[in-house]
Amino acid sequence: MIKNTLSNVMAATFCIELPNTKVGGMPTPAGTGFFISPEGWFVTAAHVILDKNGSTRKDLDRAVLIKEQNAHDYKKICQHVSLGHIFPRLDIALLKVDFEKNSNKEWLNKKTEFPFIKVSTGHLEMGDEVYSFGYPLSSYGIIKPGELGYTKLSPRVTSAIISSNFDTNMGAGGPKNYVLDKALNYGNSGGPIIATETGHAHAICSRFQPLVIPQQHLKDNNGNPIPIMIPSLYGVVSSFNDKEFIGVLMSRDIPVD
Repeated sequence: MIKNTLSNVMAATFCIELPNTKVGGMPTPAGTGFFISPEGWFVTAAHVILDKNGSTRKDLDRAVLIKEQNAHDYKKICQHVSLGHIFPRLDIALLKVDFEKNSNKEWLNKKTEFPFIKVSTGHLEMGDEVYSFGYPLSSYGIIKPGELGYTKLSPRVTSAIISSNFDTNMGAGGPKNYVLDKALNYGNSGGPIIATETGHAHAICSRFQPLVIPQQHLKDNNGNPIPIMIPSLYGVVSSFNDKEFIGVLMSRDIPVD
């Protein structure tokens, strides 16, 4: 059951906020991420922390990790984030969060380590039950320009099964992907894909799979069916079962199942 492991997954998973130039540099939701070690190693989707040119954002050190109940409380947020490693091929970014510099925060009171989700390299089969937790559909706004703004988070659990372990968009030579039978929304990017049975993270939310579906009842002037694009019908996620990724984790003594 999802409830057996959800509390730990929720504790280790955060919304990532980054400065937004459109609102005067105020931190706004950019995606989801989660701790994978007690020392503060943290993963998200690489595209969450990259700029439009594909380079690591220069303001990454101003990233803020928040939850829905503490978005406005400095004592409960998490800061001091730095880049560890980027895996562009997998759309995964490995970050490091400094525990000592966050130890004065209220949510870490009397704790000696971060809550974390164990990474698994186990192979998932079609039909296996999984779930995701993240912060899709988050929003923000400005109350007083340059002085006061707000963030609204929408934590969501999405249950799914592995619909396919092959994604034709990547080809046989590409990284290992799983296709879920449920859509993942913007903001889920970087969140964990959890095996319901074990509570371990097998993959990361990475992208969407838009589909173009011809509508037989709608015709153009030539009598051809008009195609309609559905932006997100299935979720495509990047597996952690990759030699390069696991090698980096092991070199940093990050727990791997």
